[in-house]
Amino acid sequence: MKPENNARLSGLLAFIFLGGILPVFGEGQNVSIQSIIYQWAAVERELVEAGVDDGLERAIEKAGLLDDVAVFRESIQSYLDSEMYRIYRFAPLSSETPPAFRRSVPNETPEILAAADLTFAFGEAVSSGDWERAVLVSTDISGNLILAMIRDEEAGRFAGAAYFRLLLVFIVFIALTALVIWVFSKELVSSFRREAEGAVFTRSVLLAQEDERARLSRELHDTVAQDLRYLSLEMNKIGRTEEKTVREKLCAEAASMQAALIRKVRDICDYLVPPDFRFQGLPDALRRLCLDFGKRTGIDCRIDITEDIKIDFLDNEKQLQIFRIVQEALANVEKHAEAKEAIVILHSGGEGNIFAGISDDGKGFDPPGERDIYSGAHLGIRGMGERAALLGGSLEIKSERGEGTMVRLELPAMEGGNERSID
Repeated sequence: MKPENNARLSGLLAFIFLGGILPVFGEGQNVSIQSIIYQWAAVERELVEAGVDDGLERAIEKAGLLDDVAVFRESIQSYLDSEMYRIYRFAPLSSETPPAFRRSVPNETPEILAAADLTFAFGEAVSSGDWERAVLVSTDISGNLILAMIRDEEAGRFAGAAYFRLLLVFIVFIALTALVIWVFSKELVSSFRREAEGAVFTRSVLLAQEDERARLSRELHDTVAQDLRYLSLEMNKIGRTEEKTVREKLCAEAASMQAALIRKVRDICDYLVPPDFRFQGLPDALRRLCLDFGKRTGIDCRIDITEDIKIDFLDNEKQLQIFRIVQEALANVEKHAEAKEAIVILHSGGEGNIFAGISDDGKGFDPPGERDIYSGAHLGIRGMGERAALLGGSLEIKSERGEGTMVRLELPAMEGGNERSID
């Protein structure tokens, strides 16, 4: 046997040994590169035995070598029809692949296809009894199968990496979807909460309006209506009296009652109609309120306003809310406190926040808790709490039996149009 044939036989035997020890990749597939290699290793084993013994004719007759080649070609075709081959076609060889296996297949044909094409040349060599040519073609087929095996393994890694990336993308997508759902659910819960709070606030406003209507009705009935009825009786007396001095006295009393009645109606109108903050500021409105309150009730009402107070950030609506809180507090002093003195203060803090306070020396009461100011308190106190909340401030009520009462409003300053909380 020639030396070159011995070298080829050594290569074939090494390939047969390599094919025998390779692990099976792609377990669970019907056809894989490894199973194809095993089949070709069996064909080459028959070829080697034929060359060592009595020639190809005996191998063809004894082992059915051409039938094995046909089965081998069918296995390759099955692999070409598999999903793995689609990945195999696009899987690049990595830089770690040995240079000996990075050669290009002629006409850029994939290695597994090149191996399939060479089986026809192998079959012709076997059929013609050309053992040496069959060995040469077999060596080329083995080389292509080895390169196909390497590319197949890299295709597996390539597919695994691609699937891993897709898994990461899917996980990120699921996480983002969960985050979006969580944000939307949180916003939905907040929306429901705001809607519920808005409904409670609307109900409180309606109740406050009804309470205010009832209060005005009682006040008109107890003051204006009674005074008008009494004035009507006095006018009837004037019509029935003939004595001049008595008539003059009744007329003077009627005129005095009429003037007092006019003052009461004006007081009610002043209470209902808000000050026009376009022409006067909050300090002037509070001074006028305290002056009228003292005249009407006889309670000594003093006011202390910081000279350099800064209320530029308060628009007309906010000034009105502060005015109404002070007005409601003084109304409570008049109706419930039995006080002799009341003090109203309006100060500006060092950081620009506003403090308003109303205190009296009356009999005091058990004040509601901080949370009850906005829910369970009397409508007047609850109205003050709701106004303070609209201002973004806080309302505090301190009182003890026999020690008077103090109502304190704190309103944070405004910078650049945004409220800034004061610690």
